Amino acid sequence: MRTFREVARQGSVTRAARNLGYAQSSITGHIKSLETKLGYPLLKRLPHGVRLTQHGEIVRDYAERIMLTMEEMSGALQPQGEAEGRVAIGADPLLMEQRLGRLIREARYRYPKVTVSPRQLSSRNAAESVARGETQLAVVAFEDGQDTLPDDLTAEKLPALTLVPVASPALAATPVTDAQRPVRVLTVNADCASHLPLVRVLRSRYGVDPAVIEAGSVGGVRELARAGYGLAMIPPDDSLAAQGLQIVPGVPHAELDVRLVYSRADHLGRADRSIAELIRRMPAPAPAECAGHAPCGVELDKLLAS
Repeated sequence: MRTFREVARQGSVTRAARNLGYAQSSITGHIKSLETKLGYPLLKRLPHGVRLTQHGEIVRDYAERIMLTMEEMSGALQPQGEAEGRVAIGADPLLMEQRLGRLIREARYRYPKVTVSPRQLSSRNAAESVARGETQLAVVAFEDGQDTLPDDLTAEKLPALTLVPVASPALAATPVTDAQRPVRVLTVNADCASHLPLVRVLRSRYGVDPAVIEAGSVGGVRELARAGYGLAMIPPDDSLAAQGLQIVPGVPHAELDVRLVYSRADHLGRADRSIAELIRRMPAPAPAECAGHAPCGVELDKLLAS
């Protein structure tokens, strides 16, 4: 069950074998044994990696719950008692706002002797800080599954981060074909992946090379967008109208690939493992309903710009 859970998380037998310290043949044998006992195929082999079958998705959910219960039982039996210590976590500003706030609150409740120390870094620097040992964990966002991590780091998939294009109401009424206005895309910093899907759409579909404006913070991005300075990609919520923002119609949303990054699992202390498990269990925020908002992949007839 533990082997299957790791394969499901990684989407790859090779990466699962490396993380668990098994030969690939052992991983394959474990999966076949589990499939035989359950009577259903759990994985579909692809040219690059594996994908869960419908039955595999069901087993994956139960496996997570079973293994979590086993880990909690093991922790309760350990003589050293509660997890304690400091865990440094790197994340870019967007993920810091969206994921780490809830994590810190949950950690204070479940592990009162553990201090979570968030470090605001770009996604690239967050991963590098784990490799250098400056942080124990990192929550990293990539665009389109881009993976540039060193081989000695483990990257587990987390729920994706949904982003929608927003602008001021006045700007949302101005088409990109209006040559009187320059096209500006707002982002926290150049290393943040949030603006890349919008830039790619502008370039590939419309031949527009937008200016990318760095605001320095998530709050700065929202403020510039509210002032009509450009388009921004931010997580959807029900308070956009109250913030003076409007979802831009006709522009696709984006899904950022989010990973939990750490060194080998056997290098993590008890406090690190406890916080890592909390991160795995935290669901992604449910995206708000977006009136007039086009899903990814639709034909874009009109794109709005600053």
